[in-house]
Amino acid sequence: MYSYGIAQRPVGRAVRQLLIATIGLFILEVLLDPRSLDPHYVGPLAQWLGLSWGDVSRGMIWQPVTYIFLHGGLMHLFVNMLGLLFLGRELEERLGSKRFLKIYLGCGLLGGLGWLLLSGSDGRVCVGASGAVFGIIGAFAALFPHRQITLLLFFVIPVTTSARTLAIVFGVGSLLMLRIDGGGVAHAAHLAGGIAGYLYGRSISGDVQYGPPGGGKAWSLASLKAWFRRRRYKVISESEEPLAWDEVDAVLDKIRFQGINSLTRREQNLLDRASRESRK
Repeated sequence: MYSYGIAQRPVGRAVRQLLIATIGLFILEVLLDPRSLDPHYVGPLAQWLGLSWGDVSRGMIWQPVTYIFLHGGLMHLFVNMLGLLFLGRELEERLGSKRFLKIYLGCGLLGGLGWLLLSGSDGRVCVGASGAVFGIIGAFAALFPHRQITLLLFFVIPVTTSARTLAIVFGVGSLLMLRIDGGGVAHAAHLAGGIAGYLYGRSISGDVQYGPPGGGKAWSLASLKAWFRRRRYKVISESEEPLAWDEVDAVLDKIRFQGINSLTRREQNLLDRASRESRK
């Protein structure tokens, strides 16, 4: 699904815990009632933890959060957990576990509320992490709009596009399906969660965490830029030409839009030299 290989990044604590909790609850659903494998069947656990307008209005206020961890069938679970694993791992690495959980659960909550307002009055029960996963897609697109992502269309045909384009296609598709589809797919939750994730990603785009050139603790991109700029007038070695700080700024911008792994060897060496010059 994603252009980076799965072994290139370790699974962070938050993503791992979400995977365990969600898959564990699905297994519990099936153990309580094997008919839960049917995507159209509402089992006993889904009746209590799934999201419905009638239950929320009767005081079951936990449902806008707990519905995120239930799924209607194995394919529903697989697709959502695949999105969480492949996009969530980098977001957690960049933002930290607490902020990542805030995005995931917050977008899932807002997605559920959006579904209640737009589609939840007909008595159906909504389950699934799609609103939260769409929030992850939206936040990823806001923070790394030009990052190339490869999807397997129908799990067979590879299609490569930018994160921003992917988010737009998913958003427009959800909006169109919301208008024409009267089935059981919670398109309103997808749309609300995706918009919430994108807006939150935009609001924190200047504070994404990156590793500094010299190693050590993670800094925000804005802090990293300011750190270099404050030191651009330090004395440099006579054996080297003056450092082109405009080029350093361009490399830092590239990190923001394409990620630190997109740097060429020359750009890495440029940041390394900037780091050394700043310490003189």
